[in-house]
Amino acid sequence: FCRLGARGQPRQRPRRRQAQPERAGKAMALAGPVPHLMIPGPPSGAAPLERQHLGQPPSETSPRGRTGEAPPHTLQRLSTLARSATPVVAAATGVGFVLGFRSSVRPHRRSGQHTRRQRQKLARATAADAATMEKVDEDTATPQEVAPTSGDEAAELDILQFDSAVYFVEEEEGTMKLDVIRMGRMQGTISVDYNTEDGSAVAGMRYESVSGTLTFEPGEVFKTIEIPLIVIEQWDTTLEFKIRLTNPQNCELGRYLYLSRVKVIGPLFFPSTRYSEGMTQYGSTSEGFQKAGISGLDLFLEYCKLNLTVPGIKEKSIGILIIDQLNNFYFLLTTYIVQYAADGVLSVTDPQQLQQLPIPGQKEETLILLAVLYLLPFAVLNLLDVWKAQQKVAEESRAALQKSIFRKYLNFDEISRSGVSSSDLGLSMISDADDIVSSGYMNVFELFKQLGKLLVSLFFIGQENPDTLPPTVLVAAAIAVFIALNYEKSAELREEVSERQARIVDVAQEASGKISLIGDYRVRPLMEDTLAVRIEALNEASVPVSTTQVSNDYFPSWLSNLLVAGYIAFGGVAVLEGTVQIGTFLATVGIFKGISDTFKDIFTASLELSKAIGPIVKLTELLNKKTNLRAQKKINRRRRAVTKEERSPENLARLRKLSGQRFGTDAIPIRLENLTFSYPNDPPKVKNVSVEVPQGSLVAVCGPRRGGKSTLIKLLGQVLDPSSGEIFMPSYLRILHVSASPIILEGSIWRNLTIGSINYWRDPEFESMRAIRICQRLGLSSRFMTILKTTRERFLAGEDDDQDPESRNWRNFLSISDVMLVHLARAFIYNPEILVMNRPTSQLPEQLANEVFGLLREFVDNRGIELDPSSAEKRRPRTAFISFARAGGVLNSDVVWVVEKSTIRVAAKEEVSAILVA
Repeated sequence: FCRLGARGQPRQRPRRRQAQPERAGKAMALAGPVPHLMIPGPPSGAAPLERQHLGQPPSETSPRGRTGEAPPHTLQRLSTLARSATPVVAAATGVGFVLGFRSSVRPHRRSGQHTRRQRQKLARATAADAATMEKVDEDTATPQEVAPTSGDEAAELDILQFDSAVYFVEEEEGTMKLDVIRMGRMQGTISVDYNTEDGSAVAGMRYESVSGTLTFEPGEVFKTIEIPLIVIEQWDTTLEFKIRLTNPQNCELGRYLYLSRVKVIGPLFFPSTRYSEGMTQYGSTSEGFQKAGISGLDLFLEYCKLNLTVPGIKEKSIGILIIDQLNNFYFLLTTYIVQYAADGVLSVTDPQQLQQLPIPGQKEETLILLAVLYLLPFAVLNLLDVWKAQQKVAEESRAALQKSIFRKYLNFDEISRSGVSSSDLGLSMISDADDIVSSGYMNVFELFKQLGKLLVSLFFIGQENPDTLPPTVLVAAAIAVFIALNYEKSAELREEVSERQARIVDVAQEASGKISLIGDYRVRPLMEDTLAVRIEALNEASVPVSTTQVSNDYFPSWLSNLLVAGYIAFGGVAVLEGTVQIGTFLATVGIFKGISDTFKDIFTASLELSKAIGPIVKLTELLNKKTNLRAQKKINRRRRAVTKEERSPENLARLRKLSGQRFGTDAIPIRLENLTFSYPNDPPKVKNVSVEVPQGSLVAVCGPRRGGKSTLIKLLGQVLDPSSGEIFMPSYLRILHVSASPIILEGSIWRNLTIGSINYWRDPEFESMRAIRICQRLGLSSRFMTILKTTRERFLAGEDDDQDPESRNWRNFLSISDVMLVHLARAFIYNPEILVMNRPTSQLPEQLANEVFGLLREFVDNRGIELDPSSAEKRRPRTAFISFARAGGVLNSDVVWVVEKSTIRVAAKEEVSAILVA
């Protein structure tokens, strides 16, 4: 059952399905004691054979640990053959496996390893042996189909978990239904508790919190949980909440899917559905808005309504409006106080009138009382304005908008995301969001405040000096006309400045991200010239804005000053004639001066509001771009439905019997059915493809250049959605797409390595040590490993904040290979059931590439890297779809798919040429 490799070393491919511990013991009893064998060393000059034991810390002297000692899981692999073999055959088989253990424990295998024929021979022997044995059908749903068990087999627990890592639901559906599935022998009664947890969606606002207990009777395969959704009228981005399984009784929870997320997909159109018909017909672009007759002001008003639905904003906004109008009433009050002080107190000489003062006969005391009445409301307004400033209406409104932009961007499909540059996204979140809130929404309060002040001023004039009311109204009308004529022009000029600012940011970002290329080709002057040209363009666009601003500022001032000057000239005559008292004259002059300032403030506020018009149009375009959520919901629902059909009790029993696996659900194949995909305006990359592969396979994806390999990888990794047909993968399998270009996040080493996986950690001590061992086996630098180990305790304590300079700058000393290895380590730590990688070794030297090949082999065979082999049967099979950049990776695989001429064919590894791998 083994053969010698090129260097004379025995090589044996490990079985994917690990034996149960008690059966390994039976095999050893049949075979007799197996001596502690030492494997012959490599030829002279070759590196010593070393291997790190799974589940143990690596040796300090070697990334792979000790040499020559057969690990415990190697002997467990005797069980499959030993069950039906005679003691002599079993002993011989045991010696053969022990002699061949080296290939199962090395992190990689080179070309020339055991052939497909040998693996098929072992599989046939296992299947034939399994068919002769009476075994417990763990996935059978009826007690009549379950053989009696005893001992450790009877003690094995069923597994409960959700049937999907993520669920999708549109809020108008009203209810989200999700399933908890049972894996195991289906005997006995088991139960589990469940409860929802808030995420970006909050219970009572987007969904109703639920909790309870699910009880599975013997033979029950799944249970359904229903979560009521709260339908809201206004637009919102996709929000999500969690649902968790806890407190299992007579069962155990799945390693990962004891926790799942529910994405609630909101309405399609931002900022409301009012203009949905026009946007649907003409598109959500500035040109489409013009064709549909939707102005920027229309969109802004709808945004203001939307913002009032943000929790707490409506109540605080009403409070601000009330306080602002109280300030206007205070202005009217002080005007009357000044008028009364002049006409009703200081100019009074008649004794009878003196007795009618608030304090009869006492002018001095009356003036003091008026002074108190003047100051006391001011103190109250001061306190109210302090409260207003503490409400953080602008901050919360801006935060809500920024979160919406970011969440929407994260859910864009590939085409939408490619159309938004990083500078556009950054300016939208920082500049545009601030303009919409500060210059727009918050300026609405200022506009209402000044309009209120104008109304109280007109009230005073109408009461005290009605002859001056017509010219005052005429001036107000002239300013309104001027605003209407210049509003759009001012908005366009400001938008042009914003666009040219974005182009300067583009140059800065490109220089920052590609400084090495700029230095290598000595094009610094070219970049400087490009920046200078764009700065000059910005300056040219800024001059008209400044000029227009000056004209806009002076126009209302001229009108107001003309009004005041005219009243002084004609109203003063009325004072001389005695028809108007001096106090009323002075108060009216003050009112006209106030009206002058009010006109100017209204005009300024209106023009300031125009700063929000361009950004709201841009943001409406951005937030109405296509996402992949509805397509993902359709795919997810389809996969869940097919998975439920495949996991019928009868089919599970059949699959269990045919495959010989402990869980029949692990024998459900992965299928591509009539798969077609094409990019817009391009011929199909794949067309009507139907192919399947069993779970637990390492699939090499090959093909000629531009033949569609990367497209297929993206389809398998759920980056792209099929144009037609489907890719069926059991819904409870987590899928991870790993791009060809390595990505390093801002933040610490641990944040980079554990992103996504840390949410599922139930034993942080073990998981963090596992992460260290994976990094060590990948061959990351000693400096990297030192930082990783020294910051581990701080990370586990929640203090992973890059405290020391070396930890903070760890990215700066990474080589190109190290960057790629971190990218791969993150995927191996995440440990998905389906791993999809595009050219993972293209940037690695041969030796490191071989290490990756070996780890991929272990990932599939052991159902995860650095995990206990004895518990492999409880884990779901690991399947890997890899677009290899080297022939060695293809030779390391189980199945080869060649993508060419819009089709996929299964090929023998020996047929694959270097052209198809390149």
